Amino acid sequence: MKSPDPKDYPSYLAFLQDITSKLRSPEGCPWDREQTHLTLVPYLIEESQEVVEALLKQDDEHSKEELGDLLFQVVLHAQIASERGAFGLEDIAKDVAEKLVLRHPHVFDPETSQISSADEVVANWDSFKEKEKELRQKKKEVPKSLLSGVPETFPSLLKAEKFQKKAAKAGFDWENIQGVEEKLTEELNEFLAELKSVEDPSSNQVRIEEELGDLLFTIVNLARRLGISSESALTRANAKFKNRIEYIEAKLTRSDRKFSETPLSELDSLWNEAKNSQNKAPLSILEQKEKSVSDLIRGLSSYFIWKEVSESDWPKTFEFVWKSEQYKLVFSGLGSVTLIPSSDPWGRKGQPIFYLNLSEEDPNQWSDLSGNTYKGPDEIQEVIHSSIGIYKKALAGE
Repeated sequence: MKSPDPKDYPSYLAFLQDITSKLRSPEGCPWDREQTHLTLVPYLIEESQEVVEALLKQDDEHSKEELGDLLFQVVLHAQIASERGAFGLEDIAKDVAEKLVLRHPHVFDPETSQISSADEVVANWDSFKEKEKELRQKKKEVPKSLLSGVPETFPSLLKAEKFQKKAAKAGFDWENIQGVEEKLTEELNEFLAELKSVEDPSSNQVRIEEELGDLLFTIVNLARRLGISSESALTRANAKFKNRIEYIEAKLTRSDRKFSETPLSELDSLWNEAKNSQNKAPLSILEQKEKSVSDLIRGLSSYFIWKEVSESDWPKTFEFVWKSEQYKLVFSGLGSVTLIPSSDPWGRKGQPIFYLNLSEEDPNQWSDLSGNTYKGPDEIQEVIHSSIGIYKKALAGE
């Protein structure tokens, strides 16, 4: 088979498609010809994980390479599907393009062009979802369950978080974070009770595993209420553990010693040395803002009985009732807080009642549009409540 020339194609994507088609042809590669959607699943997972690792390292060249490998997996699956007349790469692109247009009417629909912030997007999210529901109904893909739409192949931590968010949006959630903390204590005690119920834990493995699962699920719930991704938190913990082990290995190698032959007491000492010597890397600007917003959410949770109705990690949206009226607080990871009415009597598509922006100089200071500054959840909850009072008077024409 003649080697293809990229100059003969309108784009490198078309070049890649044709290469993939040739690999699957009778004259192509025996291994590629034998692959199916199912046999490729492990490679898809592997390539996805390698992309994540490259992105976390902020290595552009490596990220480009790994994204290319992942793209090949997408093209290969599209090729396999097209061979049986199911769908092709163009169909994949069409579906995702249509979905993006539906989810962003503020960009593509002149009637909603006045929406200009991520917070207002969230305020109008229900209308977006309704359009998607209509599209699903046309395709006869109506969700059968409250928890439908969460892939079974998701990592368990991520799946738990998605389940919890969907349940919380439907109203099945604790009224405040204290409820989650109490549940965590309860689950921990139940786990320890099972662990201590027998001399040999292996004889009670099923019950211990069940209680451990409940404990982990509750930890994910607590993280969700704190605005923390459990998956990200564990990823960071894994990286920290790996760095410290590598530090110990490097120290031992310099003295021509092996990890497995070093006494535990010395390993503990080296571990503490690694912990003290490896100062925490400074947070990026975005990470610092997300941390400040998460801290504020955690602080305000003591003042509001709310439920999270977010559709994604950021922005985070919480609904609460104040004096028989429902409101939403929308927290952006970029450092803003927006208070809006759940209903919109002014007909202004979620016109904010109140807006706060995080200071660029002080990660604990917030300012409103008038330049007034606030620090801490105590001051901010007060101004939120007073803003609602002003808003109510304005509605009444006072």
